[in-house]
Parts: sequence; C-alpha cells; structure tokens
Amino acid sequence: MKYIESNNHIEELFKNPWYQVLLNTFSSVISYTHDFYKEKKIKPVIFPITTGSISSPMGEGSDSLPVKVNIRGQDVFLADSMQFSLEIGTRLTEKGCYYIMPSFRGEDVDERHLNEFFHSEAEIKGNLNDVMKIIQEYILYLSTRFLSEYKDTITSICGVEHILELVNNPKNHFIQIPYKTALEELKSVNDAVSKDNFGNLIITKYGEKELIRRYGDFCWLTELPTKIVPFYQASEENDFETAKAADLLAGIGEVVGCGERCTSAQDLLKSLDFHKVSIDDYKWYYDMKNICPLQTAGFGMGIERFILWLYQHDDIRDCMLLIRNHKQLNFP
Repeated sequence: MKYIESNNHIEELFKNPWYQVLLNTFSSVISYTHDFYKEKKIKPVIFPITTGSISSPMGEGSDSLPVKVNIRGQDVFLADSMQFSLEIGTRLTEKGCYYIMPSFRGEDVDERHLNEFFHSEAEIKGNLNDVMKIIQEYILYLSTRFLSEYKDTITSICGVEHILELVNNPKNHFIQIPYKTALEELKSVNDAVSKDNFGNLIITKYGEKELIRRYGDFCWLTELPTKIVPFYQASEENDFETAKAADLLAGIGEVVGCGERCTSAQDLLKSLDFHKVSIDDYKWYYDMKNICPLQTAGFGMGIERFILWLYQHDDIRDCMLLIRNHKQLNFP
C-alpha cells in the first residue's frame, strides 16, 4: 500500500475500500479503549478543545508548534494535548482518567505528521513505572482484540505476523534503551542524530527506525535528557539531567510519549526556570500543584501512528478520513 494522493478526495473516499477499513478501525480503537479502561476503573472524560495553556510552549523541550485561533476577539490555542485537563481530572477521580479527542499541531503535514490527529491520552495516580506498565497492557490489549476481530482484514492488507509476534512473545518487546546508550549506538548511522534549535542532541526519525530495526517494535527509549522534554515532566532527583519520561517506538517511530509530572509547585517553578518558560500562562497550573500536590503520570498515543503499525503502512496522510491540512482545507 502506498500513499494515496488524489485531486478528488471525495471520489477516492468512496471508491477505495481502504477508507471503510480506516473508519471501522478508528471505531474499534475507541470501543476497545473504553473496554480497557473500564476494567481498570479509570474514568472517561471530555474537555474543551480550546486552551490558554499549551503543553508544548516555545521553550527548550518543545517538539511542536501551537495553533492559535481568534474567537470573538480573544486569542486562544487549539489544544495540542489535553494533558493539563487530565491532570485536573485525575485529582477529582479515584485512579485517573482518559479521553480520545483531536489534537492540533502547526507543523506542515508529511508522512509522519498531521495538523489534526487523534490522541488517546490518560493520566493516573502513580509514577513513571506505573504508567509504562499501563501503556504496555494497553498496547497488548488493542493488539489482541484486533488480532481476534480483524484477522481476515489485516491478513488481506499486510499479514498478521507482526501482531502474533507481539501478542505471543511480549517479553521479547518493550525493551528499555537509555537515551545515552541509544546516542552512542547511533553515532555511526547516517542522519540518525541531529541537533534541535537549542543545540541539544536528538534522535531523528532515521534513528528511531534504526532502533526499531535492532530492538523490534515497541521498544522503549528511556532516561530522556531533561532539556529535550517539556517543563511539566519531573526530573530525576531534580538534577535536571535526566527526566522521568520515555517514548515507545514502533512502526514509523514514536507511537507513545509518557512521563511523570512535577509533583509540587516548587518543583514546577524550578522546571519552568530551567526550560526558560514564563509562568504567566501557567499560573493556574502552579496554583493547582500548590493547592493539591499529587504524584501523577500520563501518556499520549497517536491513534493514527498505532494504525500505521497495525497495517504495516508508512504514511500517516493515508489515515485521514477527512483532509485536515492547514494548507488544504476540504469538505465538509
């Protein structure tokens, strides 16, 4: 299967059977996700898609561009993630909460990025290890359900060997690779390592693909440098060298990002200062941690990226039912 580029998307939508498969797959991800969290007694929530506090501000550790809109004369952002809202929700629930909703990013669309994609996010009471365990269980749950209920469809598109390998041999997956180790391993691989706008070494999409080749799908990139993660992630011993954060790699690259949050208001202030991010738009976040300090951890999974792995495809632009390219707004 190759990237579908058409001058008449509405015609392609009804002619190409892929789009019916895609709609059914999204539908099942939603259903399976609700079933998974119901067993965990983690509550579904819904939140507004507008925010005054983006989770990837333009400071060190930011990995996306915000989308600003003007509503009746007031500038707001379309949420790039609803993690902050989930942190509020977790303080009002027994174990945590989750949602599946759209997220908005300002980067140009390419084979790995969409301007509007769908996020399966959750926040729980607990630490980084707790949330990594839930993520692994979630990935295995989704994979097992799809193997059971979509076997014929997946077989006709790409085969099911990759799913069987994951489900039958989970101990061969979820290997943890410390970031420093990964950098050392990748230093001789062309284009695997680059520098961000602040001069920090980062692993590129080519580096991620190489790690997947070496360690298999759903391998963890752990012990991320604090400088390359957003300010809300906790730092080991507050030394601001290593963050309590990890990325899960499969298919085209990162599928899940997760982390443990700063627990106290004072830890948050130190992290904001370290990342050179003003507290002005995050005063409420500081107040929340001051009024109700709580150890939480959370994650976000790009549903389209999981679908790419599921169908062994390599272009996320084929995972749009309705085109939402900021340079090409289409129906309806």
